[in-house]
Amino acid sequence: MADVIQAERMPAAMPATVRAARFVLTLQVAFGIVGVAFVGAIVFASVGAAPILLMVLFQAAITALQGWLVSRWPSRRRLVRWGAVAVEVVSAGAALAIVAIDGDLRWAALLPRVLFPLAVVIPLLTPPAGRWFDR
Repeated sequence: MADVIQAERMPAAMPATVRAARFVLTLQVAFGIVGVAFVGAIVFASVGAAPILLMVLFQAAITALQGWLVSRWPSRRRLVRWGAVAVEVVSAGAALAIVAIDGDLRWAALLPRVLFPLAVVIPLLTPPAGRWFDR
């Protein structure tokens, strides 16, 4: 009798939640690059803006991590999923801390800075995302 050869399963289609999280993460990378370019140019033109320079460097690091995660998204590794969750939590926490330090703790100032990270974290914590990234 002939031996049965196990074929590798075709990868499952990306769930809508994972696709939405990747889209929002891509938007964050695009906005982050534009923001770092504008604020970086302002800091470069001014003198004595060390606190702003630190914020620009932090935002550049977050944007670079987000870009790296988006580029690794098709690998479907757990590290990518939990890395995205961690980067977004740190990003939202830093935004909350900056808004609190500035004393501008209003919904209008807080909502856009926390809404995008939540739009990535919540879909990535759903069971379909867990199954898709569990490779």
